[in-house]
Amino acid sequence: MTDSLSTPNNALARLMLKIADVFEAIILKVSAVCCWSSALLIVVIICNVTMRYGFQNGLILFEEIQWHLYAIGIMFGLSYAEITNSQVRVDVVASMLKTKTVLKWEIFGAIVFVFPTIFVILFNSFDYVANSYLLGESSSSPLGMPFRWLIKSAIPASFILLAMAVLARLFRNIITITQKEA
Repeated sequence: MTDSLSTPNNALARLMLKIADVFEAIILKVSAVCCWSSALLIVVIICNVTMRYGFQNGLILFEEIQWHLYAIGIMFGLSYAEITNSQVRVDVVASMLKTKTVLKWEIFGAIVFVFPTIFVILFNSFDYVANSYLLGESSSSPLGMPFRWLIKSAIPASFILLAMAVLARLFRNIITITQKEA
């Protein structure tokens, strides 16, 4: 989680900090559940390999479950990476800039690039999931997974969490910049 210096003086900053804390707490709770997808993924891979090479009988169902578990781990991991400041960035450039400049670039990037991207994905993903549900979409494989809409619903869910994470970080960056200037 990003740090703001101390408890802010004005009411708006305290509200922003409280919202950031609530959003981050939600993300941490969801991430604590979703992180188990990696452990489950390992178990499914071991079962799949054992079935395929030990008994010459692999199951398509196991392969599809693997894809879904990868998706859960990666998509929900985005918001966790954002609030823990473990996302990929160009640290070589950031290390040469002043802290205030880095924070301003982060604010600019969130507003100009990240939020519009999240909006477009969310705007389109709800219809994507709804159409899948209405069609009763399932795997094209006879022994594949049913309820394809369920994994597709990870798209809007994970991007809502990502929006919350970016907003929390944006609030903390704004508070940090305004406190340093005060």
